[in-house]
Amino acid sequence: WLGVSVEDQKTADERIPILLQVPAAVRFLSVEPLLGPVDIHPWLYERELVPREEKRPKLDWIIVGGESGPKSRPCDLAWIRSIVQQCKAASVPCFVKQLGANPHEDGCEPGHVWIGKNPASLHRLSDKKGGNPEEWPADLRVREWPR
Repeated sequence: WLGVSVEDQKTADERIPILLQVPAAVRFLSVEPLLGPVDIHPWLYERELVPREEKRPKLDWIIVGGESGPKSRPCDLAWIRSIVQQCKAASVPCFVKQLGANPHEDGCEPGHVWIGKNPASLHRLSDKKGGNPEEWPADLRVREWPR
């Protein structure tokens, strides 16, 4: 198994191509602490001219999470959602590790998340790392492992 950490698009663009050059049975990304939006789509599939259903993923597993600790930087939950959606579209397992100590979501003050679609569903995370999936929005409770 071999993986690299990426925290934003710049580090993804620098590190993922190097990871893909090294032989490994399983290649993974640790997209944490996630500090900005990251498009991993260019690296999810081989580029040969074969039908998509016959392509083998270039990346076998993606771990994603926000930063924890007293000086943690904000993590927009839209960034995590984007990674989850990209993985799902490519059938690549994704593991949401934590939302971080400073999650941000539209319409919420930092540290709060929407766990439903109405104003009563605004929830303050009690776990300082944002690591309790029971407190997360349902679409982020993704904990998949590579085969």
